[in-house]
Amino acid sequence: MHIEFTEDMQEILDEFLQEAEETLENLDQELIELENDPTNKELLNQIFRGIHTLKGGAGFLGLESVINLAHIIESIFDKLRNDEMTLDSNKMDLILEGMDIIKNAIETLKTENEIPDTEDIQDILDKLQTLLEGKSEPQESSQPTTESKTEQTFESTSKEAQEEIIFKENVDPQIQELIRKYPNKSFVEILDELILLPPEDRDMDLIMKLDELISQGKEIEDLIQERRALPQTAQKEEPKTTSKELEQESTQPSTQIEPAKPTQPSQPTKSKKNKKEEVETIRIDIERVSTLMNLVGELVLDRNRIVKLTSRFRSNCEDIEAIEELNEAIAGMSRSVSDLQEVVMKLRMQPVKRIFSKFPRIVRDLAKKVGKKINLELEGEDTEIDRSILNQLEDPLIHLVRNAIDHGIEPPEERLAKGKPEYGTIILSALQEGDRIIVSIEDDGRGIDPEKIKQKAIEKGLIKPEQAEQMSDKEAYELIFMPGFSTVDEVSDLSGRGVGMDVVANVIHSLRGSIEVESEPGQGTKITMKLPLTVAIIRTLMVGVNNRIFAIPLFSVVEIIKYREEDIKDVGIYKSLMLRDEVYLFFHLNELFDIESKNENKFVIIINIGEKNIAIAVDNLYGEEEIVIKPLGEMLKDVEGIAGATITGEGKVVLILDIKSLINDKRNDLVGVI
Repeated sequence: MHIEFTEDMQEILDEFLQEAEETLENLDQELIELENDPTNKELLNQIFRGIHTLKGGAGFLGLESVINLAHIIESIFDKLRNDEMTLDSNKMDLILEGMDIIKNAIETLKTENEIPDTEDIQDILDKLQTLLEGKSEPQESSQPTTESKTEQTFESTSKEAQEEIIFKENVDPQIQELIRKYPNKSFVEILDELILLPPEDRDMDLIMKLDELISQGKEIEDLIQERRALPQTAQKEEPKTTSKELEQESTQPSTQIEPAKPTQPSQPTKSKKNKKEEVETIRIDIERVSTLMNLVGELVLDRNRIVKLTSRFRSNCEDIEAIEELNEAIAGMSRSVSDLQEVVMKLRMQPVKRIFSKFPRIVRDLAKKVGKKINLELEGEDTEIDRSILNQLEDPLIHLVRNAIDHGIEPPEERLAKGKPEYGTIILSALQEGDRIIVSIEDDGRGIDPEKIKQKAIEKGLIKPEQAEQMSDKEAYELIFMPGFSTVDEVSDLSGRGVGMDVVANVIHSLRGSIEVESEPGQGTKITMKLPLTVAIIRTLMVGVNNRIFAIPLFSVVEIIKYREEDIKDVGIYKSLMLRDEVYLFFHLNELFDIESKNENKFVIIINIGEKNIAIAVDNLYGEEEIVIKPLGEMLKDVEGIAGATITGEGKVVLILDIKSLINDKRNDLVGVI
């Protein structure tokens, strides 16, 4: 069903879609946690509130299919949290199927302004309704639920007495009228009634007021006086309907809104805190943040240029006092620009939890599909990384996790035979180390056999037998990132098609990162990715060859030494640098770019590439410089060896080197060496 929104409603829709995506991401993770701890009341209530919020937003926009589906799931969780139903794996499968349909509906609405009709999802609605009405386990408790409590409160008075309810001060007249109109319902049930009305009959202002009360954890009893104003006869007949009775009733657990529980006073406080955070937080279009980042980048370039010009001015000016004042002004400007740059960069930073939160569901579904038992552990979810890097990191992580499930973790019977726990473990972690983010995936499965890797590579013609003999285990593991490489004999639904790992490596390298593999056969595998905090502004080492300037990212530079001809040796068809009993593969930078050499090499830079260090000879060093990376555009984006360009303080355009791809461009000669 196609939905058209007015310009005013479109803004509300955009906000709903953004909030719905966040809510659904959280629900995915919470549902998996609940499956492992089905009696966790706090988690049950948290999920109930999330689904309720989703239903309320959908009701505001008239998304009938989402409303109906969310309403049934919400009702199921109402039973679960009131111990009227117990949760098992089959029930969770059905609930997750319903949540997936809501998720797909939200995605379709976002991209195509389309949403399924209620008839299109009738099958899942029927299944959930059967679950809701099916084998429930009635709660044997003397404590009344909110609904029965409300009935007792109102039915204890006559109809005339209900009209005489005295409300506390400042209770909205519309809310007063609602309470009188629906005497036997809680606020949650009243809201359901209003949302399910036809769109033309809905009072959206009233719905928002009611939803606000619910979000604050308030119920009907919170809005009326401690005793009701009854007719004289009613008071005689019902002498026990006093403030004491109402006070006792208010201590009974609520089945509708968890924050109303006096037994958990932290809940209302949490709600207020969340509300305050919402007031103090604004949503900003990522395009605006990107534009701001670009402007700050230009400001950094202007600052660099002013600093260069000042150094020239200092050498030619005799007014010492003016030079000192200029230096102070520039120092102050540099501090302000650096602070502004840091603040703007933080605007782009997001916790890795945004993508980590998807993996409990992924692991749960895939493990069930292949008949394995797997525990997923998440570490460092609050670690922040640039949004643009985070967006590109999701697919590689999914592929690596699928590989760990399919190839790494053994079936339960195989693990038990090996003396391992029945449940395999996958650890997905992130941490910040200096200006790098380290993301790793570790499992305690079969591990990788380096000899099997080498043999498969020889069979596929990727390396020669003599190269395999000289390879270390670390170098053998690097072969799994070569295009078309796979060690499995049969293709599975999850992986093993010979594609993917090379794509993973390419994505990581395109982000100026590195990827490493550690493994021990029979014990497990760990894959580590090291990524920059941000892709926009980096520190570089400026080098020169044949009067041309290039920038090398500083994080990859290990050390710089003087060039000495006697340290360079020929080893087969390669040149090597001998340094402190270590041997490094050696290149002249001009050779890598086919630039004419003037034989003026003065320095050698030791550069880290994954597990290896290599040596690059250059003519000149121009020092460190903070630069802004500029993309090369569509025509030049695939040029090997170039990560981008920048403009120096002198106004020159300088290419930023990607040493990894520059070396790999000569792969035909270097396979098995790099």
